[in-house]
Amino acid sequence: MSVFEVRVDRVLGVGPFCEIGQPRVTATSSREALIAVGGELIRPQWHGRDVSDRSRPNPGWHPTAVYRSGDLTCLFQLTTCWPVNALAFHPTLPLLAIGTGAYDGGWSYEGELLLLDLSTGATVSLLAYPREVRELTWQDPETLGLVLGIPCDEDEKRFGTTSLACSIRRDDWDRATVGMLRMPYGEKPYADASDTDPSVAAAVIERLCTERGRAWTPRRAVWAVQALADGRVLAALEGIAVECWTPTSEDCAWQVPAGGTGYQVNTLPDGRTALALTQTPRSFYGGRWTSEPSVVVEVDLNGGAVRTTLQAASPTIMVSRADGRWALRDTEHDTATMTGAVTLVDPEGAHPSTVQLGRYDLINHYFDIRYAPDLLFLQGMGNKPSHDKWVVAVDTPHGRVRRLFPLEWDASRGGHLFGGCGAYLDDRAGPALVHAGAVHDRAGLLAGNTFVARRKYPTGEPQWVFTADHQATSLDVDADFVYVTFNSGELIILRTVNGAVRTRQQLRVNGHRVVPLSLARVGANRLVIGTLDGRVLDCSVAALQRSG
Repeated sequence: MSVFEVRVDRVLGVGPFCEIGQPRVTATSSREALIAVGGELIRPQWHGRDVSDRSRPNPGWHPTAVYRSGDLTCLFQLTTCWPVNALAFHPTLPLLAIGTGAYDGGWSYEGELLLLDLSTGATVSLLAYPREVRELTWQDPETLGLVLGIPCDEDEKRFGTTSLACSIRRDDWDRATVGMLRMPYGEKPYADASDTDPSVAAAVIERLCTERGRAWTPRRAVWAVQALADGRVLAALEGIAVECWTPTSEDCAWQVPAGGTGYQVNTLPDGRTALALTQTPRSFYGGRWTSEPSVVVEVDLNGGAVRTTLQAASPTIMVSRADGRWALRDTEHDTATMTGAVTLVDPEGAHPSTVQLGRYDLINHYFDIRYAPDLLFLQGMGNKPSHDKWVVAVDTPHGRVRRLFPLEWDASRGGHLFGGCGAYLDDRAGPALVHAGAVHDRAGLLAGNTFVARRKYPTGEPQWVFTADHQATSLDVDADFVYVTFNSGELIILRTVNGAVRTRQQLRVNGHRVVPLSLARVGANRLVIGTLDGRVLDCSVAALQRSG
């Protein structure tokens, strides 16, 4: 048996403060030796897919990092369940207070007061019950001043404000324990302040970088990566339809900017062309949300020139097969305008065919299968498209729909399965799909309710099933192994023949955990991984030991 380790050899798209995405708030220590930054990464969801579910408890998506001011080295990093509103270094002790929280949109003002020990890296949540923390001030070494959100909507009538101020005096901040601060806090009404202004934090970051001769270019969410035969790597992310990295340079070779976010990249069999799908954010106008159509650009891989641009009729996802044929599936969520159409794009430019597969749902219907011999989709019942989903193939050029097999392989459990990422392979065990997904439960994502399954193709019988606790974000295969990343930060390598685990590890950069969103093989024993914070990891897979 071989045991493997995935090593991060190069980090691309790196720069100062790359761990925190867009900054929201900053604080400096008393001697200005340290700077803390609360940032904002995007929730890992887009118009075609949602990979934000984790089984409980989970650390959330809102980063805070502490840096050494001199060289901007990241010393500590953590994520929280609520946005970071306030930071305050203790005046004498190696402690950082972190206030988080937000209104839930319907009743409660929830959040946490965290205390980060800067000597150990340990974090303690101090409040016995969740409350939004809006402002923090150390009034002296023993007294912490707080501005909290009211507990719930009905308290606004009683206090005449949504903010309450209090001071908590203790002599044991350096011995903090979970939930040690309990009500009552002696709160008094406090005038509501304006929301956190991210531009102030961004100005601080820019000034620090300029003073140190560094360039700050915020990046977020590498949603897709693809590998070329010569070792080059393509990536799609916020503001960039596609960018190209070479094996020999730390600098990006070229980029194709986008007005929105690059979500998908497919390379055509000619090895000279890439297709990149982008989408602008929804906008709120006239009392309703509106969405712009997706855009697909055809890019020359020799230098990044855009050859053609195709505007879809609506927000869409791109589905492709191994011979280069591709299609767009309508993902419009507006029940008044959605059509569920699949448009089969003709490479010769003839009028495209259209097939109706029913309404698309970003939780239920995502099914992106690498190397597939067919254009594969998930299709549900006509009046309840999220139910009774089948894997179907749509033939070109005329759009004949063939039902292959139910997504649920165990009819006895009556499960409601969600789609996911996957890949086609044909090895000594025969042709198969290896795909990820999740079993829906009304209590949220439960431990063990996500899976990676190998299914015979085209009949769908399960050959093995691997279960996990968090959603799979990306998957690729070779002749021997399945490589899967999860939104918990974990990477798992499975044997293709039987699903046996060959390695599982948390992905870290400079000792700090990262969340992988996308993954692709790049030749033998090499992977490239795109992260939630906008970096691209060039990794090698090394065998640690062998035994009989």
